[in-house]
Amino acid sequence: MDAEMATPERMHTPVSAERYDSWSEERCAGIEIVDAMVVVSPSASKRRNRLARILAHALDAAAGPGWNADTDFDVRLQDVPLTNRRPDVIVYRAETIDLTPTRPNTCF
Repeated sequence: MDAEMATPERMHTPVSAERYDSWSEERCAGIEIVDAMVVVSPSASKRRNRLARILAHALDAAAGPGWNADTDFDVRLQDVPLTNRRPDVIVYRAETIDLTPTRPNTCF
């Protein structure tokens, strides 16, 4: 995360969906947006990352061709106030792979 993103003033300024969508992936890494406010997410441990990868691989294999399982990307829960979460593992419809942002109605 860049230093500008970590400053207290940035963390206390509401973020709109349009503004968030203009940010780079690098800027969005390590944060979630809850009720339009930036929430810094601590880095996961190596064990947690490994378990998420194992689980995603198992779910991907079990889900069949119509579904994908993956890790580490945003799910847009609502636009106003903006709420984006970054779950450890998510299963989503394969045909929505290029739709951004990912929405709950495309997830399992």
